[in-house]
Amino acid sequence: MSKNSIQRIPSILQLLADGDLLAEELDDIWEKAPKFPDVTASAARIDVDSFVQVYRDIDDLFEDDGEESNPEQSTAAALEPTETKETPQVDDQTEDVDKTMEDELESVFNSIADGNGLISKQALMNWDEIEKLVSDGLLGSDEFEELWGKTKKSLGADDKLDIDGFLSFNVALDSLFEFSDEEMEEDDDDDSVGEDIVRGQLVEEGDRSPQELFASLAGADGLVSKGDLMRWAELLELIDEGELSMSELDGIFTANAVAEKLDETRFLAFYKAIDDLFEYDVNDESDESSTADQKVPGAVATNDPPSSKTTLLGMLEALNEDNDLLPCGLEASDREQANILKVINMLEQESANLIRSKQGVVDENDLAGNWELLYSSSSAMKFNKGLSGLGGSFPNGKFGGLKMRLDSSKYMSDVEYTERISVTPEAASFDVTVTGDWTLRQSISLFTGEPSITLAITPERVNYGPTSTRADHWKSLGPLNMLDVAYLDKDLRIMRGSTSLDTVFVFRRVA
Repeated sequence: MSKNSIQRIPSILQLLADGDLLAEELDDIWEKAPKFPDVTASAARIDVDSFVQVYRDIDDLFEDDGEESNPEQSTAAALEPTETKETPQVDDQTEDVDKTMEDELESVFNSIADGNGLISKQALMNWDEIEKLVSDGLLGSDEFEELWGKTKKSLGADDKLDIDGFLSFNVALDSLFEFSDEEMEEDDDDDSVGEDIVRGQLVEEGDRSPQELFASLAGADGLVSKGDLMRWAELLELIDEGELSMSELDGIFTANAVAEKLDETRFLAFYKAIDDLFEYDVNDESDESSTADQKVPGAVATNDPPSSKTTLLGMLEALNEDNDLLPCGLEASDREQANILKVINMLEQESANLIRSKQGVVDENDLAGNWELLYSSSSAMKFNKGLSGLGGSFPNGKFGGLKMRLDSSKYMSDVEYTERISVTPEAASFDVTVTGDWTLRQSISLFTGEPSITLAITPERVNYGPTSTRADHWKSLGPLNMLDVAYLDKDLRIMRGSTSLDTVFVFRRVA
């Protein structure tokens, strides 16, 4: 049984849709469940015993430790188990098929195993099922050898399979014919554009328009919640395969939702924001990307496209909500960084960018003010776990954020960074301040050959507690000393490394 099969069980699907079971919780439970060893199938699978464990773990999330329990909050009621927990009854055809197949395979194993309860390679080849597949030309000897080589052997018997190995071999064997089986399935509703293609309450987009998809996902109130989105099959597949992280999904949803719901217009904006994350994959002509393209929702034609700025801020807000991670994206995954960079690339091309609309004619007054760092992909800051590096050097300390003040007048241009070092207990936390001068310079981009505006900073002093030192001793300050201004509006500033376009800093103006 695969993870997708678990998600498609109606009762579990309803818990996800209602928000009673979070996707992260289901992910954790799935990861803890034992899988078939060395399975060569495209997705990991579990047997009946592991499914029972998954079922119990979900039920345990709703156990009430208090004496006065509320039966309405019990997952047992939501999942509708049978009289005993050991044998939960699930109205799911996939589960029934898997259980029947396992019983049959155990019977076969017992019939061909030797006295020690093991099966040799030759005995497996003599199994009438294998002989028939080989004689019919459906299984080649090289394929058999590959399956045998990848299947985990019994402990202490390197050339024989125990029951677990035999089941694992058969799961891998089935995966060779999985696509052909699906291709042979007939769906009488394929030609009906107006009908929903629903499998166990999951909605497949297929050839629907985004408007039709919205109608299929919307609840009784005519709106789409985050739980309703968990019924969108293609979206679940992107999440399941790591193409879209939950933080990215949360950020885009938050940026477009009102009162945690999407009406049709906002759903179309959400839809296009997801699609925009994969715009480069769609243009990739490689076979691998072509396969991935089939999973990406098609482009949406709408006169009210989502703001790239709103999408970016939503993604960064979701990224910074995890208090277990360093702020400002210093521990963002490669995938999250890549998607954020794609949105930044789009934002820089919009007319709201003063660098474009004013053709680079900006001055110090346009940048002067107080700013806070929202995000950085700087490898140096990641390595130092902050700007100064002091956060990682103090016991129980870590980087807690960065603010920048740019002052400008006729006679001077001063800069001051304030880096927060959060320490446990909070009373021990402190600030690191860096002071110096700044100026704007007209230069030529090393990458495009076009004129660019560079913010040049000369740090002079570093102060924290009673300590005050010259800034030229602090090599960690280097990432902010010379940056190109790539985007600027009244409350957002995006800087890029002058020698690395992938190094970005996103600042938001604060009072």
